[in-house]
Amino acid sequence: MGLADDTSYNLLDEGWIPILYAGGEFQKVGIRSVLKNAGKIRQIAASNPMDRVALLRFLMAVLLWCKPDLSDNDRAQLSSADGIPDEWLKKLDEHKAKFNLLGESERFYQDSAVKSKKARPIADLLVEFPGEDSVNHMHHVVHGSYGFCPACCAQGILRLSVWASANKYYPASVNPGSAAYAIRERENLLLTLAANLPEATASTDDAPWLSNTPPTSPGTVARLAWRPRKLWLNVARDTGACANCGNEGVLVESLCNEGGWLTPTTKNQDFTKEVETELKKMGYKPKGKDRKNKTVAKLLKNLPVIRKCRIGKLQKLCRAGDAAAQSIAQPPKSEAHQIAEMFNRLASSDNNEKCIKALTQKAIDDEKKQLSDEDTKVKKFWTDDPLLLEKNGDPLSLPGLNRGPSAHASKFWRDALSACDTAASPIVAIGPVVNKFIFQDAVCIEVPDSSAKVRAELSAQFEGQLSDQIKEVTANPSRQHPEIAAAVDMLTPDREACTRQLLTSKDTGASNEDFLHHIYDSLVAQVISSTNAGSVLRRRAATIAAKTAVKKVIKKLIKSARKKSKAAGKSNTTSTEDAQVAGGPEA
Repeated sequence: MGLADDTSYNLLDEGWIPILYAGGEFQKVGIRSVLKNAGKIRQIAASNPMDRVALLRFLMAVLLWCKPDLSDNDRAQLSSADGIPDEWLKKLDEHKAKFNLLGESERFYQDSAVKSKKARPIADLLVEFPGEDSVNHMHHVVHGSYGFCPACCAQGILRLSVWASANKYYPASVNPGSAAYAIRERENLLLTLAANLPEATASTDDAPWLSNTPPTSPGTVARLAWRPRKLWLNVARDTGACANCGNEGVLVESLCNEGGWLTPTTKNQDFTKEVETELKKMGYKPKGKDRKNKTVAKLLKNLPVIRKCRIGKLQKLCRAGDAAAQSIAQPPKSEAHQIAEMFNRLASSDNNEKCIKALTQKAIDDEKKQLSDEDTKVKKFWTDDPLLLEKNGDPLSLPGLNRGPSAHASKFWRDALSACDTAASPIVAIGPVVNKFIFQDAVCIEVPDSSAKVRAELSAQFEGQLSDQIKEVTANPSRQHPEIAAAVDMLTPDREACTRQLLTSKDTGASNEDFLHHIYDSLVAQVISSTNAGSVLRRRAATIAAKTAVKKVIKKLIKSARKKSKAAGKSNTTSTEDAQVAGGPEA
């Protein structure tokens, strides 16, 4: 196989991980060096934030594999060390051959079983290059005319571990490919690793780089370094310049791959799949657009509620609607078959539409208390992922490309802020994510204290009412006024930058009411000035009226926040902390 015969490229010692030392020096180092000198390294310095997240997760997995029994004393030791102690890293030497990226024997994260598959472009590893599904690629190249160096291939393989998207041919990574992650940043890489390690002791399951067989009960190490693809790198016979980084040397020109390890599922997800299969046998299409199929989609979404809280009601409705169903000659083969059969019986009658609607509605508060995390988790993802951001039980992701500028400028970082544990870290690096093979970068949020969450929530609530409040002072408030909506959208990026700057400000003396007025008073004046026709006096009158309406809305929001604070059992005294959370004393 050309150069692959006499090249192994061992990732423990070869320079492939880009890092920035505390003194500002940039270098590429191997796994052993980056761990032993982590206290002297400022950060992972990959140009693409996808690689920074992927490399950090991989290094966490290697550390937990080498030292699965991290005690509190061990964690405390990391706070003053220059790097990971040599005695912790003995497994690296014992399994050095497992980290060979090339060569004809065992390879890192590769499976020789796919060597005979049809070769695909090496661009499958990096979304920056054009592929069959890549839309906004950053390089213009001719397929088959370029290759990647081993260092870029290694980064691309680990990137798949975190960001692989699912389609009908391939499974997603251990979390959805569009998921977003938060990293608690510290003064150096060693402290960053320590701050992001999960609290629980890692399980002793086989690490993904040791075997091509997926673990039956994947633990922390396996899930941090999942293998959603089976692949094999094909090395070119000639050397050349890497199309990604420009380095001269051995090139990998193509790869063979197929679907790898399936995303771990919960018992509820497995049961939902069983019910879906039974319904498909009965002719239903959960992704269909007609009424019956949409109802099936609601059933599957709310199946845990029906199964745990409403199964008696479902059985009663079936018995009442079909007397013959009271005595079934042959018992159902499974619980999934039974639920599918009863639902099909109800859906077959036009008189049961109200009953079905009641069965498939969202869980009420009393029912939610009976449901566990395993019951409510619908999408496939790792619930205990130490870095994953979640909202309402689903992984957080950036808005799709079809969303407006307001959603992109404000929604994601506000959701991320509310999902972050701000008490644990003042600085959180978030994202990036990939939506439908399209790379979207994300943001870095610095939060000095928990009051920022309250203020972000207040400003988010006000955002939803802003355009309507400005419309109220126009001559025709009942109109849609697209010019006002467009003006608000155009000003969103600047407004959001101002909001984030105020949230991270060290001067927290102003009340929440002053905070909201500081952001929105000038905005209202700008929108009125650009959209309100007429004389200067008319625009001035409209501006005053709009600001008055804004003031009323802000007071209402602050009052609501105060009530929530009281309901949560917080003291509403004149102390500085309470005044900040509740918006200060009422005027």
